[in-house]
Amino acid sequence: MNLIFQSKIKIFKLPHTSLFNKNKLITIFLGTILILIISLILAYLRSFFPFVTNTNTEGINGRIDANILSVISPLLLAPIIEEFIFRKWVPNVFQEILGRKKTIVLSNIIFTILHLDLYFLPYLANGLIYSLYYEKTRDLKVPIIMHISYNVTVFLATFS
Repeated sequence: MNLIFQSKIKIFKLPHTSLFNKNKLITIFLGTILILIISLILAYLRSFFPFVTNTNTEGINGRIDANILSVISPLLLAPIIEEFIFRKWVPNVFQEILGRKKTIVLSNIIFTILHLDLYFLPYLANGLIYSLYYEKTRDLKVPIIMHISYNVTVFLATFS
Protein backbone atom coordinates (compact mmCIF):
# COMPACT_ATOMS: atom_id res chain seq x y z
CA MET A 1 0.00 0.00 0.00
CA ASN A 2 2.83 2.40 0.85
CA LEU A 3 4.50 1.83 -2.55
CA ILE A 4 1.31 2.74 -4.43
CA PHE A 5 0.92 5.92 -2.39
CA GLN A 6 4.55 6.94 -2.99
CA SER A 7 4.30 6.43 -6.74
CA LYS A 8 1.20 8.63 -6.93
CA ILE A 9 2.98 11.43 -5.07
CA LYS A 10 5.84 11.39 -7.58
CA ILE A 11 3.41 12.38 -10.31
CA PHE A 12 2.94 15.79 -8.68
CA LYS A 13 6.63 16.53 -8.23
CA LEU A 14 8.57 18.51 -10.78
CA PRO A 15 10.39 16.11 -13.02
CA HIS A 16 14.10 15.99 -12.43
CA THR A 17 14.98 16.87 -15.98
CA SER A 18 17.98 18.82 -17.11
CA LEU A 19 15.88 22.00 -17.39
CA PHE A 20 15.01 21.92 -13.69
CA ASN A 21 18.51 20.98 -12.59
CA LYS A 22 19.75 23.57 -10.09
CA ASN A 23 23.28 23.49 -11.52
CA LYS A 24 22.02 24.22 -15.04
CA LEU A 25 19.90 27.12 -13.82
CA ILE A 26 22.95 28.58 -12.08
CA THR A 27 24.99 27.99 -15.25
CA ILE A 28 22.37 29.81 -17.32
CA PHE A 29 22.26 32.70 -14.87
CA LEU A 30 26.05 33.08 -14.70
CA GLY A 31 26.38 32.72 -18.48
CA THR A 32 23.79 35.43 -19.04
CA ILE A 33 25.58 37.74 -16.58
CA LEU A 34 28.87 37.08 -18.40
CA ILE A 35 27.29 37.96 -21.74
CA LEU A 36 25.75 41.15 -20.32
CA ILE A 37 29.08 42.26 -18.82
CA ILE A 38 30.96 41.60 -22.06
CA SER A 39 28.24 43.37 -24.04
CA LEU A 40 28.49 46.42 -21.79
CA ILE A 41 32.26 46.54 -22.24
CA LEU A 42 31.91 46.17 -26.02
CA ALA A 43 29.17 48.83 -26.09
CA TYR A 44 31.58 51.20 -24.35
CA LEU A 45 34.34 50.36 -26.85
CA ARG A 46 31.88 50.99 -29.67
CA SER A 47 31.89 54.69 -28.82
CA PHE A 48 35.49 54.88 -30.05
CA PHE A 49 34.60 53.77 -33.59
CA PRO A 50 34.11 56.58 -36.10
CA PHE A 51 31.27 54.91 -38.03
CA VAL A 52 27.57 54.77 -37.31
CA THR A 53 26.09 51.33 -36.98
CA ASN A 54 22.56 50.02 -37.03
CA THR A 55 21.80 47.56 -34.28
CA ASN A 56 19.11 44.92 -34.09
CA THR A 57 17.88 46.43 -30.83
CA GLU A 58 17.20 49.80 -32.42
CA GLY A 59 15.27 48.11 -35.19
CA ILE A 60 13.18 46.08 -32.75
CA ASN A 61 12.48 49.08 -30.56
CA GLY A 62 11.58 51.15 -33.63
CA ARG A 63 8.99 48.58 -34.76
CA ILE A 64 7.33 48.02 -31.39
CA ASP A 65 4.20 49.93 -32.37
CA ALA A 66 3.77 47.86 -35.53
CA ASN A 67 2.60 44.64 -33.86
CA ILE A 68 3.43 42.27 -31.07
CA LEU A 69 4.94 39.70 -33.46
CA SER A 70 7.71 42.17 -34.35
CA VAL A 71 8.72 42.03 -30.68
CA ILE A 72 8.11 38.35 -29.89
CA SER A 73 9.96 37.11 -32.95
CA PRO A 74 13.41 38.58 -32.17
CA LEU A 75 13.06 38.12 -28.41
CA LEU A 76 11.80 34.55 -28.28
CA LEU A 77 11.58 32.83 -31.65
CA ALA A 78 14.88 33.98 -33.16
CA PRO A 79 16.99 32.71 -30.23
CA ILE A 80 15.41 29.26 -30.47
CA ILE A 81 15.99 29.06 -34.22
CA GLU A 82 19.47 30.62 -34.08
CA GLU A 83 20.68 28.37 -31.29
CA PHE A 84 19.43 25.27 -33.07
CA ILE A 85 21.12 26.32 -36.32
CA PHE A 86 24.39 27.80 -35.01
CA ARG A 87 25.09 25.66 -31.94
CA LYS A 88 23.75 22.33 -33.12
CA TRP A 89 23.07 22.00 -36.85
CA VAL A 90 26.02 23.85 -38.47
CA PRO A 91 28.64 22.40 -36.10
CA ASN A 92 27.29 18.89 -36.59
CA VAL A 93 27.19 19.20 -40.39
CA PHE A 94 30.72 20.57 -40.80
CA GLN A 95 32.44 18.85 -37.88
CA GLU A 96 33.87 16.00 -39.94
CA ILE A 97 35.25 18.41 -42.54
CA LEU A 98 36.78 21.08 -40.28
CA GLY A 99 36.87 19.56 -36.82
CA ARG A 100 34.80 20.74 -33.88
CA LYS A 101 36.70 23.90 -32.91
CA LYS A 102 36.99 25.32 -36.44
CA THR A 103 33.37 24.48 -37.08
CA ILE A 104 32.29 26.34 -33.95
CA VAL A 105 34.29 29.40 -35.06
CA LEU A 106 32.81 29.19 -38.59
CA SER A 107 29.31 28.83 -37.19
CA ASN A 108 29.77 31.93 -35.05
CA ILE A 109 31.20 33.95 -37.92
CA ILE A 110 28.07 33.10 -39.93
CA PHE A 111 25.93 33.95 -36.87
CA THR A 112 27.68 37.32 -36.65
CA ILE A 113 27.41 38.15 -40.36
CA LEU A 114 23.68 37.38 -40.42
CA HIS A 115 23.06 40.04 -37.78
CA LEU A 116 24.05 42.65 -40.39
CA ASP A 117 25.88 45.04 -38.08
CA LEU A 118 29.24 46.63 -38.87
CA TYR A 119 30.12 46.47 -35.19
CA PHE A 120 30.18 42.70 -35.08
CA LEU A 121 32.14 42.08 -31.86
CA PRO A 122 29.14 41.69 -29.50
CA TYR A 123 27.53 39.12 -31.79
CA LEU A 124 30.75 37.17 -32.15
CA ALA A 125 31.45 37.26 -28.41
CA ASN A 126 27.88 36.26 -27.53
CA GLY A 127 27.87 33.45 -30.09
CA LEU A 128 31.15 32.06 -28.79
CA ILE A 129 29.83 32.15 -25.22
CA TYR A 130 26.60 30.41 -26.26
CA SER A 131 28.75 27.78 -27.98
CA LEU A 132 30.97 27.38 -24.92
CA TYR A 133 27.99 26.77 -22.68
CA TYR A 134 26.42 24.38 -25.18
CA GLU A 135 29.65 22.40 -25.43
CA LYS A 136 29.98 22.38 -21.65
CA THR A 137 26.42 21.19 -20.93
CA ARG A 138 25.50 19.41 -24.21
CA ASP A 139 22.01 20.81 -23.62
CA LEU A 140 20.63 23.18 -26.25
CA LYS A 141 18.17 24.63 -23.74
CA VAL A 142 21.07 26.31 -21.93
CA PRO A 143 22.16 28.66 -24.76
CA ILE A 144 18.52 29.14 -25.82
CA ILE A 145 17.52 30.39 -22.38
CA MET A 146 20.70 32.49 -22.13
CA HIS A 147 20.01 34.02 -25.55
CA ILE A 148 16.36 34.78 -24.71
CA SER A 149 17.40 36.25 -21.34
CA TYR A 150 20.00 38.43 -23.01
CA ASN A 151 17.62 39.65 -25.72
CA VAL A 152 14.85 40.46 -23.25
CA THR A 153 17.27 42.25 -20.90
CA VAL A 154 18.70 44.38 -23.71
CA PHE A 155 15.22 45.12 -25.02
CA LEU A 156 13.95 46.22 -21.60
CA ALA A 157 17.08 48.29 -20.94
CA THR A 158 16.84 50.14 -24.26
CA PHE A 159 13.09 50.44 -24.76
CA SER A 160 11.93 54.04 -24.46
